[in-house]
Amino acid sequence: MLLVLSLALAAPVGALGPAEAEVLIQALERGDLPCSTPVVASLGHAWATLSPAQRARVDAILRPSGGTLVGAALRPQAPAPPARDSCWSNHDNRVVGEHFVVEYEDGVSVADANTFLADLEYSWSVEVDELGWRPPNGSDDYLILAEIKNERTSGAYTWFERCDGIDIPYFSTGEDSWDDPDWGATMAAHEFNHAIQMGYGWSNEFWWWEATATWVEDYVYPDTEYWSYYVQGYTSNPHIALAASNQQDQDIFWHMYGMSILAFHLDDHFGGHDTVLGTWQDAEGVSGMYSRSAEDMAEDQGLDWLEVYADFAARNAFMDYTQQRWFPDVDLEDSVDELPAAGASSSRTEPEGYGQNYIWIEKGIGDGTLVLEFEGAAAVDWSVQLVEGKTSVERVERTVSVDGLATLRLEDYGARDVVLVVSPLTTNDSGRDYVWSLSLEAEPADTGDTGDTGDTGTADDSGIADGDPDDGDGAIDLSEPGGCGCGHTGGGAAGALAALAVGLATRRRR
Repeated sequence: MLLVLSLALAAPVGALGPAEAEVLIQALERGDLPCSTPVVASLGHAWATLSPAQRARVDAILRPSGGTLVGAALRPQAPAPPARDSCWSNHDNRVVGEHFVVEYEDGVSVADANTFLADLEYSWSVEVDELGWRPPNGSDDYLILAEIKNERTSGAYTWFERCDGIDIPYFSTGEDSWDDPDWGATMAAHEFNHAIQMGYGWSNEFWWWEATATWVEDYVYPDTEYWSYYVQGYTSNPHIALAASNQQDQDIFWHMYGMSILAFHLDDHFGGHDTVLGTWQDAEGVSGMYSRSAEDMAEDQGLDWLEVYADFAARNAFMDYTQQRWFPDVDLEDSVDELPAAGASSSRTEPEGYGQNYIWIEKGIGDGTLVLEFEGAAAVDWSVQLVEGKTSVERVERTVSVDGLATLRLEDYGARDVVLVVSPLTTNDSGRDYVWSLSLEAEPADTGDTGDTGDTGTADDSGIADGDPDDGDGAIDLSEPGGCGCGHTGGGAAGALAALAVGLATRRRR
């Protein structure tokens, strides 16, 4: 069973009370965490609030050779080692590479240590040398330390220690990580990206740390496709707030990883890899911790966030991505197989801030103009879309509610499936209720007029129909863009994916 912890990572730094800190420390002591980096990060940031006894217990778990969890004024400066070595050392057993040194406890296979080293060095060659991410802090002067503990786990975390005046990241994992070599490889790519992220600063919201590190796995090891299992964290619960991050709720825990789908969306439809990288580059020097929202990231890239978001929600109706076959279908809130029809939100899955509900409307259950009447909670604006397609999005009618009310008309309905997508345009994570109705209106008779009718509704090269967002007809072309440390979930290929499967066992599929 997946362990979940009573920790909300959106809480202010140092907000952990004694009881909350004790829960996390006990979880570390049990050693059954599937993903311990968020816990390590939270304890590290709240270090000043821990008692001396609590600090000693944490150090005994994470830094058995001495030192403390965090550096800056809490740990004496480590003596400088010889050139191009790690800034500190925890174990005598070690293998050394160009950028990393892997140390391992007695009982761990040297072959696994060499594999970890090779995986990390290869991750560097792709993420830094090919893709242009900045090297981790301290790597100009020191090798980055990674350790393998003699523990039956494949959980991993990335954190840092202050050494020689620099916050230098390090990695820690257990010996089960290479029971499946592909798992170990993607873990290395994931954790290395976290080490890089720390160098850009801490301002991006926590979910984006996990989303980005999961997405980058596909660039480093494109043949493994392990990332696709984590996308289910989003597709099984699209109603959850886009920026949700919490260790207490299992659905939210997986949703953070599943939001890698937004990185794939930016990659495929809004500028490619460099747009995702830019969200980290633009975070450098920004004050605040876990406070830089998706809207902030988009606008820093010169993008219109509402346009990006509407396109994201629409494309997910058909998983309109380059690697579509690896994307699970999004779970449906409802389906329509006859018209007229009506429905309402479910109290269990009311969409939260920038979360979505998807209602499937079967093709061929009528011909004419499909008319939607929508009424949602008036306290927020709603994005309301009728998305037509098959394996890709071919036409979209979109509007934003006024006082919670919206009407949409989709002409020439009948030949293709349509998905109603509704989403509250707010960062508030409370669920919002709504009702909807659908009816058919007969198409007007053909008068034979061949004059200019303005918007043709023909599809552009991307398959999404053209339309002027200002012409009042609701049609819009969404094909052109406008203009914690964290952890890799453990359990090995079998254990981690089995845990994910348990958590998603009740998902609704179309």
